[in-house]
Amino acid sequence: MYARISTLEGSPEHIDEELRQVRENILPQIQQQEGFKGMAALADRQTGKTLGITFWESEEALEASEEAAGRLREDSAEAMSDTIADVERYEVGLFEVPSAGPVSGVTDTVGGATDSVRGVTDNLLGGEEKQR
Repeated sequence: MYARISTLEGSPEHIDEELRQVRENILPQIQQQEGFKGMAALADRQTGKTLGITFWESEEALEASEEAAGRLREDSAEAMSDTIADVERYEVGLFEVPSAGPVSGVTDTVGGATDSVRGVTDNLLGGEEKQR
């Protein structure tokens, strides 16, 4: 598995709007790319810095998604008046997401409302629930 990490810097006041934009506009488009395995968006409400991490089944899938990802990243940065600070690519050495138990691990918070994200762990684990 491979990952691309896009770092954007913007206004802390726009974090909720930026996360909404990613969920409603960016994610549906990137999900259509062949080899897409998942996405995480991290935000620092103090600095306005956000990290978008996309996961890909292979290095070839990561490379094939570059053009679309670049376009989406630029559109998102422009819409929020953000600066693209960095884009990095990595091979994923370890990836563990709890799929059940008292710590759900994967949640979605916007505007103070928290909802469980259903199906994320299955998608990230290749469509199969990991058994211990």
